[in-house]
Amino acid sequence: MNNKKIRLLVVIINYKTPELVCDALISLANEINFNIDRVAIIDNNSKDNSISKIDAFIESNDWQDWCEVIPSNINGGFSAGNNIGIQSTEAEYYLLLNSDTLVRDNAINALLETAKSDSSLGIIGPRLEWLDGKQQVSCFYNLSPANSFLHSVKIGVFTRLFGLFGTHEVAIPTEQHEITKPDWLSFACVLLSGKMVREVGLMDEGYFMYREDNDYCRRAVNAGWKLKYEAKARVVHLNKGSSNKMGVTRLPKYYFNSRARYFVKYYGRLGLLTANIFWSVGRCISLLRETVSRKPRVFHITMWLDIWTGFFSRQEWHEK
Repeated sequence: MNNKKIRLLVVIINYKTPELVCDALISLANEINFNIDRVAIIDNNSKDNSISKIDAFIESNDWQDWCEVIPSNINGGFSAGNNIGIQSTEAEYYLLLNSDTLVRDNAINALLETAKSDSSLGIIGPRLEWLDGKQQVSCFYNLSPANSFLHSVKIGVFTRLFGLFGTHEVAIPTEQHEITKPDWLSFACVLLSGKMVREVGLMDEGYFMYREDNDYCRRAVNAGWKLKYEAKARVVHLNKGSSNKMGVTRLPKYYFNSRARYFVKYYGRLGLLTANIFWSVGRCISLLRETVSRKPRVFHITMWLDIWTGFFSRQEWHEK
């Protein structure tokens, strides 16, 4: 793939999901302009037959002119993989696309038309949905120490009470997407302005996975760029339901490292301490409710300790 400036570069990260990548490419094939758009698939050191499978698929469809696989010699995570793709080609716009997505008809055009309608838009997110068309949550409020309490307490009266003072749960309900301005958008699929990327910089590679989208949107907004949710652009996100199990299975260490990095970066180490205290107080209340009402546990038992991951770390918290 040459390095001349193009209209759109689609960046897809592969980590041992070649079949999903191929399905995503099929959905893209009729949505992009082969003359001015390109697709870069970053293989995050899968160490399997992913590259050969995807290369063979591209060759069998004669798509080599607009699509290529770029191997990474390490698995640096979501941010690092996307940065490799972004740096591979200068483009007017970048579409970061999960491997487990399918682009609906006219979704790319809808995103690009929205971007061109307002030059101050830096980040635009589509309507994410399940294969049956049911909408997924894709718009969010910034994670904060205060809403850490709401995350753990799981009782509606507290959500309504805190809402009176401007503190909300992180996820914005789907029915509010049209009337609520999001603080950040899901990076399962997102369109980035190339001009914004060159001004704000690359994604922070200190996040292996999780919180990198919240972080990048905050950086863009802090630099004066706008975000927008575009419901006319529809993209299927084939999430297998792992996010729904996050409360009862132990989350990986990198989840908590990312959480710590985010809190310290925007609220200081005192902010992380406050978030952990708020979470613990909320968890005491929800645990009491679970015990009295004999409801199933919603958080893994190790969460009490896991939230302190990274608290005493000397990791640098600035952008890389």
